[in-house]
Amino acid sequence: MNVLLLEMGGSHIECMYSYLHLLKKKNHQVHLACNEKLVALFPEQDQLDGLLILNNQFSFSEQIKAFLLIRSYIKKNNITHLIINTCELKIIRNLFVFLPKKINCTGLVHNAKKIEKSVTFTKLLSIKMKKYLVLGDFLLKNIQPFHQFQVHSFYPIYFPKATNNNVQKPDGAFWICIPGRASHERRDYLLLIEALSKMTLPIHIKFIFLGKYYLNKVIDKTTTQSEWWKNHIITFDEEVPYDIFHQYIQLSDFILPLIKMENDTMYGIARISGSFNLGLGYKKPFLLPENYQANTDLLPYSLYYKNTNHLLDLIATCYADKTPIELIQQKYNSGPFKDFKLMTEQFCSFIQL
Repeated sequence: MNVLLLEMGGSHIECMYSYLHLLKKKNHQVHLACNEKLVALFPEQDQLDGLLILNNQFSFSEQIKAFLLIRSYIKKNNITHLIINTCELKIIRNLFVFLPKKINCTGLVHNAKKIEKSVTFTKLLSIKMKKYLVLGDFLLKNIQPFHQFQVHSFYPIYFPKATNNNVQKPDGAFWICIPGRASHERRDYLLLIEALSKMTLPIHIKFIFLGKYYLNKVIDKTTTQSEWWKNHIITFDEEVPYDIFHQYIQLSDFILPLIKMENDTMYGIARISGSFNLGLGYKKPFLLPENYQANTDLLPYSLYYKNTNHLLDLIATCYADKTPIELIQQKYNSGPFKDFKLMTEQFCSFIQL
């Protein structure tokens, strides 16, 4: 195969790492077309057979230019297969008018329910695209795809190794990583911070807000300059570089997605958080709200909490006694994740259909 990986939405570049890794294991040619800001987040560019850099944003006229560029690139490089990384975007619907007729298309759907409900998928995209990927067996089992589609589960859990070891974990440190931008819109940062301010935890327990800090407008300086904040919270003023980000994940004791419980229906039923792939990829235990027990993909690798106070009690207990963490590690070692040989066979066979 000669494959083009395409992302026009400016995010989800982490899925591309696994596409490239799996396809290269079978010696396929792989090209990447993505938004300019994503190029710097792609560490293994030397393995690509070609790179097409697109704008970060598209006006109507810029869309047309981008579509013509993509079509020209496909023809010039004899691309046979196209993997579209974010199919929900309206721009992808428009792109299909410009694609060559004979190209083999596969799309990743981040909101799995779109496959069974969206007119865009069932009527428009289906003209050229018959195959879709969803992010895990749990999502695959919870949809009833339109009869003309083939749908396959996929775990983007390969991450290129960090090239620099700039992060040092002190002896005895116990790290809980919360990946992603530190913003209160989607995650329960405010509840966590309020509970932390009222509870005394061992000084070695640190919460890593592993993304650019956006809480300045809702958290005052009195809080951020307090002793307990300095003892327990690490933040970043800028976007976290790839190497630093992944070193913190590798060194963490828990992954805490911290997705808001009170309004979390989509992430429990139709989507997953990128934190899940990070945890599965690095074989890390999860701390999750009890309503996530329905997600059978994560069940063997997770500890569950009822509320924020229960979460902190659970962390303190695991800091004192690492047995629950060791048991989860044993499950990882005997479970299906990181079986890249099997994943390669299944993934490449599906793309070739």
